[in-house]
Amino acid sequence: MHVVVVGCGRVGSELAGTLEKSGHTVAVIDKRATAFRRLPSSFTGTRVVGFGFDRDTLA
Repeated sequence: MHVVVVGCGRVGSELAGTLEKSGHTVAVIDKRATAFRRLPSSFTGTRVVGFGFDRDTLA
């Protein structure tokens, strides 16, 4: 399944890592690039800097 996680705080980063370990394709969107440091070092999904409600970001 393809999953988009909006927000890479404590919950979002944990969710993204868990979903990816379960075999899902994961993209994470956050307004701050520094937030991605919370992701596990093994995370290979897509990181997008932007707002999750912005159509250009979601395209």
